[in-house]
Amino acid sequence: MKTVNFAILGCGKIGTRHADKINSTDYVRLTAVCDIIPERAKSLAEKHVCKYYTNLQDLLRDDNVDFINICTPSGLHARHSIECLEGGKNVLCEKPMALSVKDAETMVDVANKKNRLLYIVKQNRYNPPVKLVKQLIDEGKLGQPILCSINMFWNRNDQYYLSDPWRGKIDLDGGTIYTQASHFIDLMLMLLGKPKSVYSLMGTKNHDIEIEDTGIVSAEFENGAYGNLNFTTCATKKNFEGSITLIYSKGTIKIGGEYINTIEYFQVEGVDSYELEQSNNTANDYGTYRGSMSNHDQIFSDILTHYNNEKYNGKLVFGNEAIETIKFIEGAKRSAKHNTIIYF
Repeated sequence: MKTVNFAILGCGKIGTRHADKINSTDYVRLTAVCDIIPERAKSLAEKHVCKYYTNLQDLLRDDNVDFINICTPSGLHARHSIECLEGGKNVLCEKPMALSVKDAETMVDVANKKNRLLYIVKQNRYNPPVKLVKQLIDEGKLGQPILCSINMFWNRNDQYYLSDPWRGKIDLDGGTIYTQASHFIDLMLMLLGKPKSVYSLMGTKNHDIEIEDTGIVSAEFENGAYGNLNFTTCATKKNFEGSITLIYSKGTIKIGGEYINTIEYFQVEGVDSYELEQSNNTANDYGTYRGSMSNHDQIFSDILTHYNNEKYNGKLVFGNEAIETIKFIEGAKRSAKHNTIIYF
């Protein structure tokens, strides 16, 4: 199998996490890192024994790089992805892929024009409970979807928003619905399908920031199902809950825990028992807060398989699919701004 060489653009918290996962995956190698802060790039390069750059154009001239991981602030994802794609590199972009549908569509158009691969990180699709539910849906064992109810009650304290100058800023962060809740929206769309309409309320309740920290989103889907999302980063001291409750015509399941990583309730007609895939991955721990599940190694493994034209499990999220999450978020934010139902 041909080794795939990765470079990381953005050597902050998530870039460091990507580096660790790359070098723990067989036939995947970290060959370079890049950051505008020289000390940060040099430190990560020394840890992983690779080259470092402080200028993206220099990185793009490195012929040993197959993929560039975009790990910069959210508001720069589109610009950096487009530059890398136009420079002839394949791209793995952290979520959210962009802060507007227009930018997301441009990313996909450039990838197609340049015949490059564009993947978006959606690591929660690899959570064992999520994989189980998706399998049951695909096999028709849950019947017709009726309701999907999501709670994201997380904590992001003042230290979190002050830890990087881009956090909490509308142009670079985008909002809690982009930075944290987009994980859950991606799963709701994956499980329920295409949305028909959305109505939402959002506001800044307990932080001195430019973006919303709390929201309620309700949606109707083309198949008649309803979905709702309650999200906040105002939970006291630590993350409280990250859950998805699914009510289908033949089954009711709640995926719970702090990070949608356990099955809390399971009643499915004709299915007396289930077996979860074993996983050693835990939530990303950044010291003052904890993020989503750390399944990035599985993403890199799947990219390796797909890049080598071998059969893989189909869980990679390509740019043209990830756009649907951005469309939903853009509609939800427009609904909150104008206090009206938005139809897709």
